[in-house]
Amino acid sequence: MNRVAVTIALALPLSAVSLGGCAHRPRATGALEPTPPQPQGWRALATAEDQARLDALPQRWAEAKTRITRRYAAKVTAEGALLDPAAALPLPALPPGPYRCRLVRLGGPAPIASFKPDFCYIEGDAKGVAFTKVDGANLPGGWLFEDGATRQVLLGGTRSHPTQQSPGYGTDPTRDVAGIVERVGPFRWRLVLPKAGRGALLDIYELVPVPPAVPGATPAVAGK
Repeated sequence: MNRVAVTIALALPLSAVSLGGCAHRPRATGALEPTPPQPQGWRALATAEDQARLDALPQRWAEAKTRITRRYAAKVTAEGALLDPAAALPLPALPPGPYRCRLVRLGGPAPIASFKPDFCYIEGDAKGVAFTKVDGANLPGGWLFEDGATRQVLLGGTRSHPTQQSPGYGTDPTRDVAGIVERVGPFRWRLVLPKAGRGALLDIYELVPVPPAVPGATPAVAGK
């Protein structure tokens, strides 16, 4: 199947299969093979490589866990449900608005590494729901697709600078992003990316909504 780029103007492809025959040919007496089911939703857009990565997430989680030595075990425990592969809860959809997104990297040079929070944004319109990481060194973004009762799938690309427009999925395979969004607690989600950076097995973003500003309160200073 040809790869389809997911751009800001999202369009889901429709495919049709037509069967034809020639007149005056004898009919086959054997049973016809059933038509293979056509991919639906995100699988209609994702490359075979990204589908395989997402399907192999349980194995990636297991391998990352085997790399956690006793020295790092307390850090994993402190993260709670965020690093529990089985922690996904129903209703995974992210409400629109700003989020603090903190990267936790598993299976890299250090078995676990945590970084300071950056900001992400969820925006929805008639075309769908989009995720964008607004600042920081890593800048993934893309569209979210429903995929069962406990997860959504992100397909998109990475930007090299905050002011750049996010590339559409399929535009540049080296910048493609495919991941899983799951809700792991009240007002707490995670984005799991198997195509991780720095040679790691998994990049996991903790997504926590930014609370509304309280009238009359002193604005918080970024980084404090």
